[in-house]
Amino acid sequence: MTQLINEILDEVNKDTSLLDTKYKTKTALKLILQYAFDPEKKFILPESEPPYKQDKSPVGMAPTTLIFESKRLYVFTRKDLAKPKREQLFIDLLESIEQSEAKVLLAVKDQKLQKMYPKITKKLITDLGIL
Repeated sequence: MTQLINEILDEVNKDTSLLDTKYKTKTALKLILQYAFDPEKKFILPESEPPYKQDKSPVGMAPTTLIFESKRLYVFTRKDLAKPKREQLFIDLLESIEQSEAKVLLAVKDQKLQKMYPKITKKLITDLGIL
């Protein structure tokens, strides 16, 4: 079974060397970390948590994963997209991923991932060349 992004981040937060040795080549993780720390990639969405229905599927059974959907995160930085459309797409994504991944995505949106994972810092990902 493929690891969920929160499981990877939990491992890296316990041992930051894993980011360089085990996960540095994961494109999806790189993208997520870039959106979480790069001010130029900040999502154009309200700071508050949107109203959404959490996916109630058992772990691993959600319709999709944040790793799979990471290639679509650029949509939330597009200025040419109408605000209601961008916000609805974000809610749709939150509702289609597992609850723990949705929490990670909300932290990425507000660029507050470090509050969830204190050892994963901008300096760490910059030093590894991810940012």
